[in-house]
Amino acid sequence: MSSRIESGLTIEGSVRGEGELVVAGRLRGALVLNGTLVVEEGGIVEAEVEANGVVVAGVLSGSVTAHDEMRIQPGGYVDARVRAARLAVAEGAVFRGDLQAVVTPSTPPLPPPGGARERLIAPPSSSAPRALEPTAPAVAAPPPAPSPPKMRAFAAPTAAPAAPTPPAPKKPAAPVGPPRMPALPKGRTSFQGR
Repeated sequence: MSSRIESGLTIEGSVRGEGELVVAGRLRGALVLNGTLVVEEGGIVEAEVEANGVVVAGVLSGSVTAHDEMRIQPGGYVDARVRAARLAVAEGAVFRGDLQAVVTPSTPPLPPPGGARERLIAPPSSSAPRALEPTAPAVAAPPPAPSPPKMRAFAAPTAAPAAPTPPAPKKPAAPVGPPRMPALPKGRTSFQGR
């Protein structure tokens, strides 16, 4: 299902929906979309946007959370805080703002702080939902004792250092310009056309 905000139309407030939303007019406020937001050339979105995908050929400002990807097409202008799994900026597009990568479901989660670990109850290949069960934090082995630092001894110089030699004078640089043609022999030159 696709919806459209036509050119010359301004929507203000909170918008929630599913499917594709094409903006050729203006949208201000907040937008939560279970689908793709398309901002056409000439369209303006000034909002906090959360959508599966975002495609911008017009202007978008505010903040964006794109769960799949965000694409800025040629002529598109984005000035926003962006959280996206992937961001594609075409040549001729402008992106200003902050970018934060979103962890996709295929990426394994980081371990929780405090050393507690989680264990999967269902095998990963199973289609059953996964449940997490906290386990006791692992006890780490003590780090090995550091080895003593290696020292090298150097003998002090016995004589005073020699005075530094002055630098050699610089040669004048060759004149910069186009390459010169070699001299041609004097006389008649003939040319036969075809």
